[in-house]
Amino acid sequence: MNYGEIERKTFRTFLAFAAILITLNLLFFMINSNVYRIKNIVYDESSKLSIQSLEDLRGTSIWLVDDTYFDTFYIENPEVERISIKKELPDTILVDIFKSDKLAYIQDNRRTPPKRYILHKNLYTLESKSKEGLLIVNIDNGPVKEGFFEEIVTLAMTLKKYPINLANLEINYDGQTMIAIHFGSHFYLGSAYDLGRKAAVIGFYISEEPCEGEVRLVYSEDGSTINAITNCN
Repeated sequence: MNYGEIERKTFRTFLAFAAILITLNLLFFMINSNVYRIKNIVYDESSKLSIQSLEDLRGTSIWLVDDTYFDTFYIENPEVERISIKKELPDTILVDIFKSDKLAYIQDNRRTPPKRYILHKNLYTLESKSKEGLLIVNIDNGPVKEGFFEEIVTLAMTLKKYPINLANLEINYDGQTMIAIHFGSHFYLGSAYDLGRKAAVIGFYISEEPCEGEVRLVYSEDGSTINAITNCN
């Protein structure tokens, strides 16, 4: 039996255990130390958001704060898309708040009086009477199928890639089909489906090849492409 080798292995095991124990003690000290408790929270105070849940972080160990600590903030501020935090030891966190983009002004004419609201990128809606220079969507009849607003978001995000003033574009939905109107151009889109690809066609004709008249979008036989049938003045 090689007692020297056994002693060396035992000593290495002891050193590893001691290192782990020291590390855990240091972590415990740092987490519970008053030195590393949040005292300063820096954020944009002009954002007009509910920030009480941020203020409640004061006194929390700076080591423990992660994304899970902002669940209440997201609930209280549904227009916020994401938060980014930066820790400045020993007691300061910097909070960057990113609001979800406003994409479309929705007017639901199925109600009396019509319901008017702003649709955000994260699907949050907020009642508003101001169009705010956004894409206009009129819902004249129903039903509005599941996924409708996700399609509107995709359409708006695609159109934003083109040099187009979306405030000049109005979309009418009758419960079955959609028509997009841009001054003298009328785009017949068919159903409220696959609006990302259809928006690319709209963007092309408005920015690259203007057509005063009608543009009808139809699928190829296998559905792989969208063709435009034009009747321009």
